[in-house]
Amino acid sequence: MFYLGLTLNLIITENTIESERSSRFVRLTAMQTALSAIATFGIGYYIIWRGFTDLYWIGLSLQLLAMIIVIVFFKSADNNNLDERRPLLSSTNDEFNELPSTNCSHFLKVFTVFRLNRRSKKKSQSLFLILFSNAFYTLSATCFAPFLWILLNVPFCWTSKNIGYYSALGAISSAILSLLGIQILTYAGANDEIICVISDLFFFTSCLWVAFARYSWQLYAGLFISAFAGYQGSLTTSMMSKWLESHERNYAFTFMTEMNTIISTFGSSFFNWIYSQTVANYRNLTLFIAAGLAIIRFILNM
Repeated sequence: MFYLGLTLNLIITENTIESERSSRFVRLTAMQTALSAIATFGIGYYIIWRGFTDLYWIGLSLQLLAMIIVIVFFKSADNNNLDERRPLLSSTNDEFNELPSTNCSHFLKVFTVFRLNRRSKKKSQSLFLILFSNAFYTLSATCFAPFLWILLNVPFCWTSKNIGYYSALGAISSAILSLLGIQILTYAGANDEIICVISDLFFFTSCLWVAFARYSWQLYAGLFISAFAGYQGSLTTSMMSKWLESHERNYAFTFMTEMNTIISTFGSSFFNWIYSQTVANYRNLTLFIAAGLAIIRFILNM
């Protein structure tokens, strides 16, 4: 799944004009969210009907199908990158012979793609601001790792069925409203940075709304706010692609994905631990931390 998502990002970037790239990434995220919601909703009823065993084989079959689709239909990005680099590295008189790349050299390029001497100062500053903003977005999202325990405890005391309905409705509303929102903002002439700033404000408001919620209807009403709070995750790739050369995007996207994975793994464990230590007196502390991180993102995006 790691490489499939990375490949999809590269395909959209390379085959979409810059003015339409942002909306394409939001559409991809919305489609994934909607499909996940439908699958989660259906799986809950399937488990009640037939249990878990059939789902295991269905999941394995879908994984094999995804591998076949990638192998058969996805074009190799390496050949395209080689063609794009050659005019930059060769002259009319001398032919440039590039040394064959090894796995070790590819690995090193992932961690050196953002070196300051590779591009102008303005481009480097913009890329690092985008990276830091995305890092704080990912970290703030992990603050919701204990959200399940918040729903299970007072004052909500939800059952697994209530949580399932809420999660499915939240994903579907997010998919629909985020598409509607990006269309309105794009039509109004907002660029990616402005959209991310607006998204940060919605994220901040959503965190406080959930933190102070005491009734179930308040949580459902909060879905209309949280639906517009995730544009940073969808637009980060689009914003980075504008400051990168074609042959740098593969390494930069790989670095960003690895960074997000590490932050998500660390953040989920860390904030679950914080919740366990503070649930008695400050059960919503992680939500207030998420709101504080949203302020940092807001400043970086400005």
